[in-house]
Amino acid sequence: MSRTRYESLRLKNNPSHHHPNHNHDRQPHPKVHARWVSKLFYIWASPLLTLGNARQLQPDDLWPLGFVNQCQQVSTSFEPNYRSSSRSILWAIVLTYGWRFAFVGLLQLGAIGGTLLGPWVLRRILSAVESTSDKPSFDVASILQLITLLFVVKVVQAVVSAHANLDNQVIAVRITSALQHLLFQKAVALDARCRRDKSAGEIANLFSNDIQWIINFSVFANQLWLIPVQVLATTTMLYDIIGWATFVGFAVIVVTLVGNNYLAAVQHDAFKLFMDRKDRRMKCVNQVFGAMQTIKFNAWEEKFGAKLTDTRDAELSTLWRIFTLASASTAVLYLGPVLVTIVSFATYTI
Repeated sequence: MSRTRYESLRLKNNPSHHHPNHNHDRQPHPKVHARWVSKLFYIWASPLLTLGNARQLQPDDLWPLGFVNQCQQVSTSFEPNYRSSSRSILWAIVLTYGWRFAFVGLLQLGAIGGTLLGPWVLRRILSAVESTSDKPSFDVASILQLITLLFVVKVVQAVVSAHANLDNQVIAVRITSALQHLLFQKAVALDARCRRDKSAGEIANLFSNDIQWIINFSVFANQLWLIPVQVLATTTMLYDIIGWATFVGFAVIVVTLVGNNYLAAVQHDAFKLFMDRKDRRMKCVNQVFGAMQTIKFNAWEEKFGAKLTDTRDAELSTLWRIFTLASASTAVLYLGPVLVTIVSFATYTI
């Protein structure tokens, strides 16, 4: 079959159709040949950052996608685990990236330890300064050791946090690629009956919105056990300073968490309602575009326009409720530490 003029132009301007490995003509990703020191401190990324600081980056300035992050490679490792886990997305993610999540969790735990070291060192220094009246001399060497330890730990914490955040984002990108590839395969393989049930708008919502919630969970999954560990460690350190008054502050933490959990549950229900109304709107839009000639012929524009407006208004009202709940949840989250501090030290003073 002869090509059309449009196809010929497209093939001419797209080198990927002429050479299947056209990405190999570009410079490889700098991380591939970087030494361990460069990988540790991300020195390999400095040239691109310097160039971006000098001028606006162009598409040719960006590195080619690494082989391990390409969709074909990611799907090769994800799909067998998806099929062997009874088509469970959660277990497929655990089987494929569980050890990476565990490693990132350990890095984040180390970063939390570095954060908690600061108050401990500060208390030791203040205790040493306050006790100078009882001792003949000030132990300068011990204080300098503590300050040096704090400096070294903070540097290590910065490096560890950077690696943990990057690893988390890379895992999220790979999961996104695997899920979108899987969804694309399913969308292509739908039979006629399923195509009537699943419109193009619903499939587009799966690509753009529904997958994003799975990615958000994967990014913050380790916080499910890191936050209780951090709360327990902070409570222990606070108890060592103000004693039983800590439990009053801990009660405030519990009340704050319960209130935030209630807001999160209501917000979750609002999100479900929002996605349902968005699916209905996209299905209506798909019907309008699919039958545009019939609508124009019968002069049904106002009727379908009113239907689209009603579905959009319902969607916006749900969105307004979601933003209101999100604002309340954020306010409770930031107000919690302030209330804990005020209540704890007020009780300790009394």
